[in-house]
Amino acid sequence: MKYTIVLLTFLMFSYSSFSQNEVRDMKPGDILFISKDSNTPFKHLYFPKPNFIIKRGSIANYKGLNGMHVQIEAITDESIARLIPLNGKKFFNIFSYVNADLKSALNNKELKQLNSSQKS
Repeated sequence: MKYTIVLLTFLMFSYSSFSQNEVRDMKPGDILFISKDSNTPFKHLYFPKPNFIIKRGSIANYKGLNGMHVQIEAITDESIARLIPLNGKKFFNIFSYVNADLKSALNNKELKQLNSSQKS
C-alpha cells in the first residue's frame, strides 16, 4: 500500500511538469507578447548589451518592451526563434528582429502566448 501511494504521488508530480507550453506547438506566424516588469536585461531574449544600444543612439529601456506583441518569423531546430515586432517599429528604434530561446523564455515567462480570443 505504501508503494502504491508513493507511485501515485510521483506520477502526479511528473504529470504536472508536462503541463507547460511546448515549443513543438509553436510555428512561424504565431503571436506572442513580451512580459517584463523590471528594467533588468532579459535572459532568454537575446538583445544586444546596453552599451551597444547606447552607442547606436538609443536608450536601453527594457521596461518599455513590456506588453509588446511580437510574431515568430522563423524557428531553428534548437528552438531558437527570430521575433519581429507587430507594430511595425523596431526594438529600441534600431533592431528589426531579435532572437530568443523559446523554450526557456516561455518557461520563465519572458514571453507569453496570446489566447485565441485576444488575437485580432
